[in-house]
Amino acid sequence: MRKDQYIIKDAYRQPIRFNKITRSKHYLKLDSSYHFDSEGYIVPEGFSLCNPKVCSAILCSYSKLKEHSYGQFEGDLYYLMESFDEIAEIALADEPLYHQIVVDKIDGMQNIEIQQDLLARFGKTHSLEYISSLWRKKIPNLIASAAEDQLLDWHYFAVEKGKYKRCSRCGQIKLAHNKYFSKNKTSKDGFYSICKECRNAKAKKS
Repeated sequence: MRKDQYIIKDAYRQPIRFNKITRSKHYLKLDSSYHFDSEGYIVPEGFSLCNPKVCSAILCSYSKLKEHSYGQFEGDLYYLMESFDEIAEIALADEPLYHQIVVDKIDGMQNIEIQQDLLARFGKTHSLEYISSLWRKKIPNLIASAAEDQLLDWHYFAVEKGKYKRCSRCGQIKLAHNKYFSKNKTSKDGFYSICKECRNAKAKKS
């Protein structure tokens, strides 16, 4: 089956316009400058949502950034925030507790208030330190990882032809890449038949 039956769209993100349309009518795609390290992972060059530090900075200033970008359809910031919202929704879709922390933080709630809110909504009590760690590290890492997923998918579809394989356990078709499959020198394609997500889930149950 062709890979294009599985991709979400034929581009990585919405284009970003220059602030002054008279300067250029061309579009600048976010994350257009990057290279790969020896393990095949993306190394962004400059500003990128693949960088957890960038995602953390956006989260910490989210309300102000949204306010400044509102209605500015010719500005870079508008498309940056639109892209960030899209990626964040994808990244946190299966993590309702993390999603609620983001909503509460954006609403200006303190960690102790968030702690009480999580207890009421999910029946779980997390320490203030843990909530802070989720906000500063875990959540930005998840968003950056989702951005990397989209960039990898775009690169191996639009820039060079990628190889894809079906996980023998979950049945999902994924890019044959070190991020999704562990390397296996004895395998024909150099990767294990079971994806990392399934292997990690099995290890947690053991």
